[in-house]
Amino acid sequence: MSFLFKKIYLLCSVFLLAVGINAPSLALDGPPAALERIDPHKKVITPEEYFWIEGQARFSARVDSGAKSTSIHAVEIEVEDAADTMMDNVGKQVNFTIVNEEGKTWSLSRRISSVTKVRNSQGVEYRYNVPLRLGWNGINKTVDVNLRDRSKMTYKLLIGRDWMNREVVIDLEH
Repeated sequence: MSFLFKKIYLLCSVFLLAVGINAPSLALDGPPAALERIDPHKKVITPEEYFWIEGQARFSARVDSGAKSTSIHAVEIEVEDAADTMMDNVGKQVNFTIVNEEGKTWSLSRRISSVTKVRNSQGVEYRYNVPLRLGWNGINKTVDVNLRDRSKMTYKLLIGRDWMNREVVIDLEH
């Protein structure tokens, strides 16, 4: 019986190799191949984290892989020498105040890099984007952040995929 089993195993192995499957890879004694492809250098981030804006302002943030771009609570948004349309203000200086969940404020000034059309549950709105440096756990990146009144939202900072950029893995168990 053992000889017959070996012969069948050999025939099956030859067949599987012919169609491109390696029989030992079918064994269940190791992690699935998908797990082996995860970059061990990626940091694990939870959906709720603290971030530093420009190294000075601490914000409690919602990390959301469903959001394409990052958004921050900004008030008193004033464009210097403002034009009639938002698109005509791209490249101009904008002064604004960011406010964290504790009500602490920081006044900033940046050049408007672009205007984004955002669709959400309230409809469609247009927002200014400005470059801001966001830091978390040793990762510091400058990304275009859209300015929005998030006063009615729990999280005054929403981290989108633009900041994550395949460098972090979100742990949804937390």
